[in-house]
Amino acid sequence: MKRILIFTIATIFFSCKMENKKLAFIGDWSSTSDTEVNMDIHFFNDSIVVDNSAMLGTYSLIWEVKDSQIENYVLRNNGYIEQSKIIINYKFSSNKDTLYIKNKNDSLFEISFIKIKNNFEYLENRIGLKLRLPKTSEKLTTIENKEFTFNIYIGRNNDSLMVKADNSNSLNKLKYNIYSSYLSKNSLNKLKYNIYSSYLSKEMGNRDSLTLALFTDNSVFENEIDSIKTILKKLPIKNFFRIYHDNQYTSNNLKTEIKWLGKYEN
Repeated sequence: MKRILIFTIATIFFSCKMENKKLAFIGDWSSTSDTEVNMDIHFFNDSIVVDNSAMLGTYSLIWEVKDSQIENYVLRNNGYIEQSKIIINYKFSSNKDTLYIKNKNDSLFEISFIKIKNNFEYLENRIGLKLRLPKTSEKLTTIENKEFTFNIYIGRNNDSLMVKADNSNSLNKLKYNIYSSYLSKNSLNKLKYNIYSSYLSKEMGNRDSLTLALFTDNSVFENEIDSIKTILKKLPIKNFFRIYHDNQYTSNNLKTEIKWLGKYEN
């Protein structure tokens, strides 16, 4: 009886120790904007759900943590567990909000993930900018035709003014940098190509509905925004919709669509 009790206590202790190792992982993680892969991971105690839609779609893993490695097996939809074990080396940042991984045979940690709490943080991570949206007491409205809208994100990175965009809200990481408030010629040409393609694909009656939605961080001055708008006005889209802060934007579900509020301006 005594041996059984000792064995039971030892088993519980070992199990708790393993669970404690997993604690820092538990939650939602998304690959950083400077990582070439586009992947989301949700760690549970007994499984990992990976969304890597560009390559393998969504799949599950069963996993354990051993020292500086994650050992896992692919779990198929029919409950079948693959016998081949996948071993990944990992390390955390000092505050454990960034996870770095690599194959066990690689020398460098080239893939990094940020721990995400809500859908707004998910957007910030995807575009690689912090967005502290401006507040206003004015009455706000929603964008009338989202399918005719290009999102433009304006913020700062290491004191440099940055402008980034996505193509028709697909968040495909097309990036446009602005230095000294001016778009580089190459970046402007890329933006022109995407906007002109959309412009020419629309029927004549819908072309006037094309809009540039401006997401601006509080660190960006109004004269800088005006300079950017002057450049963007050279494109065939003349409507600007400025996005403002609202407390209802955030949701714990990372993929929940945000209903942006703002106002049209010149």
